[in-house]
Amino acid sequence: MTELQNNSAPRNGSAGTDIDLMGMLTRLWHARSFLLICCAVGAVLGLIVGFSIPKRYAASVVLAPESEQKAGGSVSSIASMMGMNLDNGVDAINVNMFPEVVHSTPFVFRLFDLPVETADGRLRTTLLDYMLHHQKKAWWVYLAEAPFKALKWGVSLISGKEEERNEGVLQMYNLPKKEREVIKYFANNLKVNIDKKTEKTEMSLEMQDPLVVATVMNAVVENLKEYMSDYRTSKARQDAENLSVICAERKADYYKAQQQYAAYADANKSVVRQSAQAEQERLQQEMQLAYQVYSQVATQLEAARIKEQQAKPVFTIIDPVTVPLRQAAPSKAKLLIGFVILFGCVGSAWVLVGRDACKRLRSAR
Repeated sequence: MTELQNNSAPRNGSAGTDIDLMGMLTRLWHARSFLLICCAVGAVLGLIVGFSIPKRYAASVVLAPESEQKAGGSVSSIASMMGMNLDNGVDAINVNMFPEVVHSTPFVFRLFDLPVETADGRLRTTLLDYMLHHQKKAWWVYLAEAPFKALKWGVSLISGKEEERNEGVLQMYNLPKKEREVIKYFANNLKVNIDKKTEKTEMSLEMQDPLVVATVMNAVVENLKEYMSDYRTSKARQDAENLSVICAERKADYYKAQQQYAAYADANKSVVRQSAQAEQERLQQEMQLAYQVYSQVATQLEAARIKEQQAKPVFTIIDPVTVPLRQAAPSKAKLLIGFVILFGCVGSAWVLVGRDACKRLRSAR
């Protein structure tokens, strides 16, 4: 008898820890009217939030940059699939650095003066002015900012000091707070995805106006081309500029030696002295030497100019930028479903746990 009691004790203890699913479902079924009200409230709030958040439109572009295969074809392909890069080139900025380039402060700063126009044609301004003064916000953001603005206005009214305005020329290394927030916005929202195997690059951006976002994306592509072109051709361009100066000097030396030889030859045309002939031969050799040096430098200059043209990177636009017709965010359907599920879960938690917990707290008092 004692053995049977000992064997039955663990069973009773373990049964006490089981979750009574049928009981929970029964309680939820009895509270179905309350849960429907919770879901209805969630649906209403989801629609309110969905219509309150400003619309955002997305523009994208797909690029295929020119690349030179430094390693063996099959080995490089296998390495790319493993996430490795066998490119032994000396370029400090390659395709894999595109995200850092487009997110950098100098790159975004160049976009501040970009002329933009809204899709309805009512606004034409610069990108910086559009981002600072023409961005829509949800109504709760204005409510949250209202006390701080009122407090700031009151402090300025009491102190008699007006808010300082920066109307001077913007300096990239010392930007005000609002301009830095604009740079941060583009750094966070300008997405760059690179396929390590094919080096295909996809860039996308979301903004509140379809025409503005398409204009900005076009400018990003053009600035990226110019940036990479300047970087790749900087050394070759510097070599061409140096050789151009040297070539001009050598050309002047050759013309000077030519004039000296011609003048001496004309002045001593009838002279048969050996000293005069020796001097004429010396001037002729100096002229020929100057011409040879000038010819070599001119050849190097042409080679440097050809190298500069060859160093320019080529970008093939596979999928160009187009003005989006439909908004990318927010998704009202997802917000509606999310709020309904959230409020349904909260209501269920209240029926199963919260209501009993409140009763126990009241009885304890």
